[in-house]
Amino acid sequence: MHRTFFSQAGGSLSGLVRLVFTSSWLLGLCLLTACSSTIKQQASEPDFTLAIAHINDHHSNLAPKQQISLRLAGDFIDVEVGGFPRVAAKIATLEQQHEHFLKLHAGDAITGDLYYSLFHGDADAHMMREVCFDAFVIGNHEFDDGDAHLAHFLTALQSDDCRTPVVSANIQAEIGTPLAETEQWELFSPYVIHELEGHKVGIIGLTIATKTKQSSQPLPSTLLLDEVETARYYIEKLQQRGIGKIILLTHYGYDNDIALAQQLPEVDVIVGGDSHSLLGNFSEVGLTPDGDYPTVVTNLDGDPVCIVQGKDYSQVVGELIVHFSGDTVSHCEGRPHLLVGTNFNQNDEALSDEHEQRVRAFIQQSDTLSLVEPDDRLQQLLESYSVRIDELAAETIAYIPQRLCRMDPGVAREESCGEAIQSDLHSVVSQAFLTQSRHADIALQNGGGVRTDLPAGQLSIAQVYQLLPFSNTLFHLEMTGAEIKQVLEDAIDYSQIPGGSAGGYPHGAGIRFDVDLTAAANERVSQLEVFQQGEWQLMDHQQSYIVVTNSFIASGQDGWATFADVMESGRYQDTYINYAQAFIDYARQQQVLERPDPSMHSTRRIRLTN
Repeated sequence: MHRTFFSQAGGSLSGLVRLVFTSSWLLGLCLLTACSSTIKQQASEPDFTLAIAHINDHHSNLAPKQQISLRLAGDFIDVEVGGFPRVAAKIATLEQQHEHFLKLHAGDAITGDLYYSLFHGDADAHMMREVCFDAFVIGNHEFDDGDAHLAHFLTALQSDDCRTPVVSANIQAEIGTPLAETEQWELFSPYVIHELEGHKVGIIGLTIATKTKQSSQPLPSTLLLDEVETARYYIEKLQQRGIGKIILLTHYGYDNDIALAQQLPEVDVIVGGDSHSLLGNFSEVGLTPDGDYPTVVTNLDGDPVCIVQGKDYSQVVGELIVHFSGDTVSHCEGRPHLLVGTNFNQNDEALSDEHEQRVRAFIQQSDTLSLVEPDDRLQQLLESYSVRIDELAAETIAYIPQRLCRMDPGVAREESCGEAIQSDLHSVVSQAFLTQSRHADIALQNGGGVRTDLPAGQLSIAQVYQLLPFSNTLFHLEMTGAEIKQVLEDAIDYSQIPGGSAGGYPHGAGIRFDVDLTAAANERVSQLEVFQQGEWQLMDHQQSYIVVTNSFIASGQDGWATFADVMESGRYQDTYINYAQAFIDYARQQQVLERPDPSMHSTRRIRLTN
């Protein structure tokens, strides 16, 4: 297969567009250039079939997930799934099966697992270079440690053997900042054009805007532009270059992708990420899908748009096959491949030979499951990184008698977690911060900052770094009771608004309150109390309190806007205590981490619906 690609230079826009790229300006430009006037070629060139292998949101989960339960041949069987060596093996197999083939990654490659906590994205970049994706879109979590770290990661993606085009059309980095040190030194582009045996395919990148600015840490000078207007502008740019086959590689969310497709002309395919959506016929194996694979809607021209996403955590490789008639999609098909290992167990016992044969036969006939052996070379590479992981996994620091579960309002709670509405784990984490702070009156924590449940049994250091995987320190903020109520209102509002994040919902220790999600914004929090001198007391709106929190939301991220105001006023102190280390020290002191008494949870009562 002959393949070349051309990158549109410029992580930030040039000339007039760089200076005045606003939604209204783009609309005016579209009117001047007749954005909707370009007509796609219809059957003026031979029919063309394009195959796309794609993943998204692997979040540094390079090792396989151990023993998830799937319904296989009528029984629930525990199997190992995923892992980047299996991802690489499956993509390599698919590449051999298709004449015209692209490998795409829809963002959030990093943060979320111990491989990131220890190796800061270098292990991910190494693995991704081995697959050598044809395009990678920047996700919101790529900004979790700021622009400079993202620049390091994007540089690490490139090697002499693999040049991965990085795309995002709506990120505008200021010249002189790490993502755009000079106009000539560019780490990412708005789009890339791949030529496959004479057929040119344009791939435009889009990064979710509000969530990235509010829930990650881009520089204030790094702009996140409107997704729809930006896509419309660059679709027209590609059309002007004679590119009629157009893919949007988005980190924008499944529902947003559906709405986006319907608002745009000319778009053919959307390969997405961010919402961790499982698409396909997974009901037969006991999993609940979020939609069809592919999901097909019509664009503004009335033509088909094929939308796909591939779950998360290196578990699924999507295989999308798009059939073009000229530059218009005639139809699309394909399947998601949940990557399954061969170590089958039931009730902690290996299957009989006969039972295993039935299971294997079922998987081979499945539309959604694929038996995959890990790629040997990547497995050896993974093991070279895993040595340090194994060392930490062996060091235990506390005992957990009952599973500690995390949850946010409206999210289903596992049966093993009990019937209470509160999040046990957020309460324990917040109490750890409050205890290790030594000077704070209350602790506050965003829901999304706690990343996993903790199972019953021995707690290892490795589990803590999976629980708290980011590079945060503990901050003290001096706040009035009125400001504390307002920051709770801010966070709850952000957790509910379109484009916000459920991970913004507030949890805490030494504080409790009632929440009414049916009330108007800024009127949802009531009965606000603090725990002082061994009893609960109403919070005094005029009194000053010391709040301990993580450095991420202290800066106003995840919708905690009032925290940013307090920081700007100078009423803060960085303790320089790493937040994961604070939890490790607390767990060692406690030795046993019990489920907290329900009366100590921060959300005492919550009203979800009228």
